[in-house]
Amino acid sequence: MARNEYHYVITLQFRKEGVPGVNTNTVTGTVAAQRGEDRQALYQRLLKNAMQALEANNAVTLFFDLAPNDL
Repeated sequence: MARNEYHYVITLQFRKEGVPGVNTNTVTGTVAAQRGEDRQALYQRLLKNAMQALEANNAVTLFFDLAPNDL
């Protein structure tokens, strides 16, 4: 396991075009920080990836956690 590997949890609330109501979903996983990447840049990258995975054009973050993956 790389020293720059992190576990993340991100919960988003969003609307899908053509689908009534509001959706809430959580995406989790591990990610390696890129050289020089700070927490804000990593959050933005994970937010973009989560929105793509959930097919959301716009979303509100309800929860975000990022922690080193080693115990």
